Amino acid sequence: MFLGLEQQTGLVYEGSDGPTRPIVPFPIVTQAKLIKSEGDWNDLTLGLPDSPTSWVFREDTFDPVARTRRGRLYESQPTQPTTHRVVPHPHEDPSGRSAGAGGRTSKNLFVYKSCRALLSEPHQGKGLKIALGTRSAASAWRIIQAEVVANGDVMVTLKALSAFGILPEINLAKISENFRKPVQQAMDRALDSAFRETPVSVIDQCRNALTVILSRWLVDQGHDQSILREDLGRVVDAISKAPYERGCVGLVGKLVARLHSRGKGNEVHARSLRDPVEEDAELALHVLGFAIRDIDWAEP
Repeated sequence: MFLGLEQQTGLVYEGSDGPTRPIVPFPIVTQAKLIKSEGDWNDLTLGLPDSPTSWVFREDTFDPVARTRRGRLYESQPTQPTTHRVVPHPHEDPSGRSAGAGGRTSKNLFVYKSCRALLSEPHQGKGLKIALGTRSAASAWRIIQAEVVANGDVMVTLKALSAFGILPEINLAKISENFRKPVQQAMDRALDSAFRETPVSVIDQCRNALTVILSRWLVDQGHDQSILREDLGRVVDAISKAPYERGCVGLVGKLVARLHSRGKGNEVHARSLRDPVEEDAELALHVLGFAIRDIDWAEP
């Protein structure tokens, strides 16, 4: 199957022998790119007019509760745009006055075909990360299912990769004024790294954010300021004990400290550890969110 986007209006057409039939109602179509390395985030498209040879994703359904999108993925034709004879679009020409011979009219279309390139990836693309959008604004998703439907389209199910909803907003009013800037900076770095950088980098940023946030919480609770110089292990030891007794925060904080050591090559070799994966990075993000909520620094 083919998908066509009209160059001037953005109206969408489809067809098995070319994009000839208008799609009504108007579908949501987004440019897409597989993310195989951190550098791919810097190589996203500038938008359809400037970068028409990207992949595109046509959304069919969206589930905000499950944070999933289901739709069809297309790859670009080599020459863009091309002229096609199409049925007049009812949104543009409801009376069909522009129709010529055979009831068709000429349109310049950006044309895409079913994305068989995805199926040549390992596991037919399942588990890969994909960006939807452009360089100015894009979201991260994971391909959790891929299939070829009866008409030949490549249907994919995507799961959102976002730290929003995992990491709560910090209630800065609960923090001493001189601590607000380092806390906000640490949180921003953790958010910026989430699902965009390597698992090792994400875990490292979560470890740093936990150290900054928990040590400053301890000082705000009356602990000696020397704790601001300690690493995460010492900080979570202190927060687990009386009079603070945040035992759960201490336990999960130690988990992130252990995960952090797996980013060190010598440590991995010496103890025969596996390298961190995306799920480990997501675990570190959940720990950071849990800690912020448990010390009551989260926005209600």
